[in-house]
Amino acid sequence: MRNRLMAGILFLFVCIVFPGCTDHSPPVVDSSVVKAASKGFHKFDFDVIEPIDSEGFVKRVDNFTIIFDPSASMTDAYTPSESCASCHADYQNKDVAEKHALKYGGREFVKVKEEAYYMDCNRCHQNNLYSKFHFARQLARSINQAIPELDYTGTLRTFGYPVYASFEYGFKSNDNTKYIPYDKKDYDRALRKIFDADGVSPLAPTISATGRDWLRQKGKLAVIIISDGIDIGDKAVLAAEDLKARYGDMVCIYTILIGNDPSGRQVMEKIAAAGACGFFLNGDQLLDKNKMEETVHEIFLTRAQPDSDGDGVSDDKDDCPGTKPGLKVDEHGCWDLVMLADVLFDFDKYNLKPEGIDVLNQVVDLLNKHPFLDLHISGHTDNFGSMAYNIKLSKRRAQTGLNFLVKKGIDSARLTMSWHSYSIPVATNDNPAGRALNRRLEFKFKKR
Repeated sequence: MRNRLMAGILFLFVCIVFPGCTDHSPPVVDSSVVKAASKGFHKFDFDVIEPIDSEGFVKRVDNFTIIFDPSASMTDAYTPSESCASCHADYQNKDVAEKHALKYGGREFVKVKEEAYYMDCNRCHQNNLYSKFHFARQLARSINQAIPELDYTGTLRTFGYPVYASFEYGFKSNDNTKYIPYDKKDYDRALRKIFDADGVSPLAPTISATGRDWLRQKGKLAVIIISDGIDIGDKAVLAAEDLKARYGDMVCIYTILIGNDPSGRQVMEKIAAAGACGFFLNGDQLLDKNKMEETVHEIFLTRAQPDSDGDGVSDDKDDCPGTKPGLKVDEHGCWDLVMLADVLFDFDKYNLKPEGIDVLNQVVDLLNKHPFLDLHISGHTDNFGSMAYNIKLSKRRAQTGLNFLVKKGIDSARLTMSWHSYSIPVATNDNPAGRALNRRLEFKFKKR
């Protein structure tokens, strides 16, 4: 196949330089497609890549990380995959070449007296100055440009150059505990600031660092790794397995191979497989605009599911269908009930007030309606008084709530409780308003 392709290229090159071998008639060339072809070899056209339409869909993930490889091996000349090279060989067929010409345009396609379309493969599909690094960075920028306009949190990590493992975008300056909102333009700027490729390929510790990045963040995570896979090894596969073990179904891993190195392909396929719910592909597949959109769509979006009770949690994830309108719910669609102790009890008391009884009767109704739910009650106080005193107070108040539910017929096997004094505040204890918020009972419903 390769010999046949090179022979075809040589023949076409001779024919272009010495047009007498075909016909002396001048080729018909559209100036607009000449301009389109001048953009270069295997490069992404940012002018046509737009955020994909999310109408009828919702976020598949809440957070994402792109791990970009600027290690030394990425300075090698970019070589397309074998499937891409095979595709180029097909253009010796005039029908394939004509369809390609109509779809993409280009000066290399000419028509002379109804003869076959020709392709100057030597000019169009070889460029030794175009490195894997430049191709990969264009690809990463294109993915960023195609991400739908929804509320994501996104980070960017690199490895190899300029330091062993580097964080490029995602946290506030000088504070790695606070994420910044994902901004498409700022993210693109961070990618463009990656100027050079050099150094080793420590992907394994970078995957591990990515796992630590998201410990404080809720929601599902997509990890997108863009690399040639060279000099990475099985340590990165083990790191991906550890990441999956830590986050479970909350993480999917996607690997995009740059170039066609067989060992690189093998390790990138293994890393994707470790994520279970992601996939592997070769970067030159994304040169096709439709494939780019399809890939970004699969990573970032999923079809919207019905939400019968309108609580913001789709029916397929709702453990408490039929929640009353206006109630705040958790990620499982169950009533996220936090009651201030002052509403349930008088100050420093643990006997229920009338308004507290009204709330607990609603809890009884919910538990009767959903017999597959269990309930945990936790008691909390402010820091007024000693720890020992407040431990007793928080326990008595939690016990009062649990006893009320049992008297109303709720099976005690469905109920658990804990008490925490003032060890888990939700607000400051330095002023009355904050202390009032800390005096509370929390009711956490969970599907059995």
